Amino acid sequence: MAESDITVEILKDIRQEIRTTNQRLGTTNDRLDAVESTLNARLGAVESTLNVRLGAVESTLLDLAEQQRFVVRYTKAISERDARTELRLTALETRVDKLESK
Repeated sequence: MAESDITVEILKDIRQEIRTTNQRLGTTNDRLDAVESTLNARLGAVESTLNVRLGAVESTLLDLAEQQRFVVRYTKAISERDARTELRLTALETRVDKLESK
């Protein structure tokens, strides 16, 4: 019967160790849940900040594109004006040359 008592004591020790391990795992799970909750909150804040910043970048790029279109139109208009002015100047030079040759 002594062996039976030793076996019972060993089984009780094993059961107690299992309970202790389960308690530690429960505490660990609680900690992991708290960490997960904190990370989710931080991720939400980062996502919100990122969306605001990306919105600002998008707005800036759209403004820049609009300004670039304006510069292209302005440059094209100046180029066309210069071409017309060149034609008029050539015509005037031709007329002056004809008048001077008389």
